[in-house]
Amino acid sequence: MPIVIVVTIACAVLGALSLFGATVAETRANRALHDSRSSFVGDGNPTSSFFAHRARHDRLHRLNTRLLILSAVVSLAATGFAVYAVAIL
Repeated sequence: MPIVIVVTIACAVLGALSLFGATVAETRANRALHDSRSSFVGDGNPTSSFFAHRARHDRLHRLNTRLLILSAVVSLAATGFAVYAVAIL
């Protein structure tokens, strides 16, 4: 039965780490989006860095979404293991 408690703690830690990673990814994605807005010259024509910043924003936003899904799944698993441990112990 102690293995259930260890797995529960591991799931909770993994959920917290993935949530922290998602926060960092979203912060960097927003920064890339902000940087892409200042990548225009002259009459509003975008420079090549505009497209690089937009691609970075899209990539980081997809990473953020995946990490949030991972956090939700792992948190549900930790809750399930905790309920199982309480019911059995």
